[in-house]
Amino acid sequence: MTIEDAAEYSDRGDLTTPLYDPSCEDDSNILEGIGTTISSSNNVDNDKQPILGTSSLSGKSISDEAARRAAYAAIFAVFVDAINLMCIAPNLPIMVTPGLHEDSFPSTKPLDIATAQYAHDALEALGMVLSNFVFGYIADRIGSRKALLLLMIGSSCASVGIYLVRSNYWYFLAMTFVNGLFGSAAAIANGYMFIVYKNDRETADEFGGYVMATLMVGLTVGGLFTLFFPSSLFLPLLLSSALCFLAFVVCYIFLLAPSASPPEVDLEPDDDNIQLDKRAIANVIIGASFDHLGTLGIYPLAFSPVMYQRFFLDFQIADEDPIMSHNAYRWLFSMIGLAAVPAALLMPLVNKKLGIAISTVTSNVITAGAIVALLFVAAIEPPTHSSFILYATIIYATFPLALLSQLSSGAMLDRVTPHDQKSLAQGINNSLYDFSSEFC
Repeated sequence: MTIEDAAEYSDRGDLTTPLYDPSCEDDSNILEGIGTTISSSNNVDNDKQPILGTSSLSGKSISDEAARRAAYAAIFAVFVDAINLMCIAPNLPIMVTPGLHEDSFPSTKPLDIATAQYAHDALEALGMVLSNFVFGYIADRIGSRKALLLLMIGSSCASVGIYLVRSNYWYFLAMTFVNGLFGSAAAIANGYMFIVYKNDRETADEFGGYVMATLMVGLTVGGLFTLFFPSSLFLPLLLSSALCFLAFVVCYIFLLAPSASPPEVDLEPDDDNIQLDKRAIANVIIGASFDHLGTLGIYPLAFSPVMYQRFFLDFQIADEDPIMSHNAYRWLFSMIGLAAVPAALLMPLVNKKLGIAISTVTSNVITAGAIVALLFVAAIEPPTHSSFILYATIIYATFPLALLSQLSSGAMLDRVTPHDQKSLAQGINNSLYDFSSEFC
């Protein structure tokens, strides 16, 4: 069906199924719908309209504003999900050090402090790996809207569960794994953006960058929650649970779902006919995983164990005044996520100027240089306030540039993935991202 036919079809009043339909079974139906806002005058700009272009609701068109509200609702879910995953992370070294705080676990035996911390991170990441695979598949089958709703309500319940078992380290680990099983909002939201803005890749890439930047900012805000509750290491979980429920409500109200059977329009046949290129997808995902392995040298490994051990714990063990306090570590660890904001703003400009390939390689070179510099500063004997300040400065100066290559992987995957497998592809990418985190 042509655009003119669709316009005539719409004028006859035959489009009777609302575009916003919570019972919709599959986001892939978006791509079977009218891909642009159609008026009887047929003055249409096909190039930069959201794919959610025509609604039969009251015979009016769904505007770009409505599509943006849906996109921002998905981004809010990513923000809250990140808070939930990070809200107790800065407290973790304190939790697993018996006797250091009244909320510290009585024992983590047979695990030592470092291993107890890594066990937590590994189980949470394992849950997230499974979540990215499972919910990526679910989103492609029953819709991103339903997938995000399940993730938000599951995260809300899991946070309460962690709080209830806070006195036992091993129950805490089990609930941490459950919480990770609902930690894939970023992958689902990324796939959703590339579906909603299928006909406007510039906007899709822009929102994809916003998703990853929001993820990092959410991690920052979650880390700051620990500063709001200095007397309790676990109380931030209850606040994050409430926020997850709020995100559930926001997504339920604002996320758009397509109609069940809208007429077909061929707007961008080349894009619609993308075939699954397993080799290209594998190359992008594997390359992004190795890229992430390098970035982990700056965050989180430069913080814990290196910074925590070098400028705090070694002094604590020697019964000396540490160079870095508990609160200083919390602030530094938490605020690093804000580095994603300039990275997200720079990414479209840098990619447009240099191209994705050159900007990615440049970002990796900067990352390698930063890691070498950090190792050199950390090896200075004895540690001093000056070396500590230099160490922190290197992290904050280079991490935004290191993130540029990380933010580009979603856009690259979109170019080689069919529309009905976009969420799964983003989920696989994020799964390997999480796996490589724990590999380190």
